[in-house]
Amino acid sequence: MNDEWRTISYRKAISALKRQKKPITSYQEAIKIRGIGDRTAEKIAEIIETGNLRRLQHFSEDDEVIKKFSDIWGVGSAIAMKWYAKGYRTFDDIIQNVKLTRVQRIGLECFDDLRERIPRDEVTEISKRVEEAACRIDPKLLCITVGSYIRGKPTCGDIDILITRNNTDGKTSSGPFLKLLNTLREQGLLTHDLTKHQEENATSRYFGICKLPGGEKYRRIDLFTVPFNELGAALLSFTGNDIFNRSMRLLARKKKMKLNNHGLYKNISRGRGGDSLTEGTLIAQRTEREIFDALGVPWR
Repeated sequence: MNDEWRTISYRKAISALKRQKKPITSYQEAIKIRGIGDRTAEKIAEIIETGNLRRLQHFSEDDEVIKKFSDIWGVGSAIAMKWYAKGYRTFDDIIQNVKLTRVQRIGLECFDDLRERIPRDEVTEISKRVEEAACRIDPKLLCITVGSYIRGKPTCGDIDILITRNNTDGKTSSGPFLKLLNTLREQGLLTHDLTKHQEENATSRYFGICKLPGGEKYRRIDLFTVPFNELGAALLSFTGNDIFNRSMRLLARKKKMKLNNHGLYKNISRGRGGDSLTEGTLIAQRTEREIFDALGVPWR
């Protein structure tokens, strides 16, 4: 309730200040304005005199600590806020007082490296090594580095590699994918596993950390396998960016379709909340252009 009244008070003060025809330059001037009380006038005076407000600075410092904790792999905002509420303010506090999970320990160990952007040349070299290892296992494996790399950005937050196989012989990429992970570990490229290898339908996912032999920095790497017939939809989804993906999915929805990383579907039945009740009929997935054409979006 106090926060609610404080919000109302601040809104009244802001409205009162906006009505003034000349700048307020002191506490004495502020306190004379109807709608501004003593404490609010003191805050206005502090901003006038120092250009800052200590209370806001304190909140900013709190947010910075919570943000830093939540940036540790395997933590997230809920755990970070819990740690903060217990009085922890530094990584040393966490190490001394918290029983960390295996993944959280890795996240702390590699924290500084993982926060750095990865130069494009380094992403290219790591991707090349993954592709070479994949082709030695199965020449039909196709590796595509997606995300900000495929968008031509000079740096990347992590390395996302999509792996598929032209399975005209009936084989999938699941078996070779496990061999690839083991090979990359043996080569020393994959240094830490952040999740166990996961399989869902025909898609496999791996989240880990890598480092070039002789390199100084640990880097985040994600490897995904997708069925070859879903490559276009997967590329569209993993290329991004997020704003583009949301706009494409919104366009599909407006056309009574549904777009996800498996394909584009029509004849979708939706409930009152807008959730899909049926999968619908698949109309495009193999190439990005097929999907663009089906949505009426010009291909460039």
